[in-house]
Amino acid sequence: MVRVIVPLPDGRTGWFDRDAAEAFAESTTWNGEDRIGVVSGIPHRFGGETLYRTRGDKWVRNRDATHFHNGLDEYEFLTDEQAREWLIKTGQDEVVERFFGELEEERGPGRPKIGPMTSLRLPADLTERIDAARTDNESRADAIRRLLEKALA
Repeated sequence: MVRVIVPLPDGRTGWFDRDAAEAFAESTTWNGEDRIGVVSGIPHRFGGETLYRTRGDKWVRNRDATHFHNGLDEYEFLTDEQAREWLIKTGQDEVVERFFGELEEERGPGRPKIGPMTSLRLPADLTERIDAARTDNESRADAIRRLLEKALA
């Protein structure tokens, strides 16, 4: 049994049995020279992070930089939300779903798709008339859709 002492946010200390905990290693990316931890930013050969799920259902993050000029080997308890974000960043979706439920669909940047894109050029005077017909906080695209619906009804 390897008991690891972990500082608590309130200044006290806690511990967990590292051998009895489930470990999740940090994933890495290649930067052209070395494998770099996606969360820690530490080159893999110098250390990285591991997330543990204790038998008591607590989350503990270990940041190990002992191979980097005798750096620190730190442990800290994480909240469920912090652990979830850590697992998402490291691409461990199946672990996230196992402990936290199904992941929501990711949306790309921009507006939700309404329909196929239609691009057109309008004369300046028509654009000015459309802008004049816009209601408060209505985008030009929404105004064009609204005016077309009205004209075609």
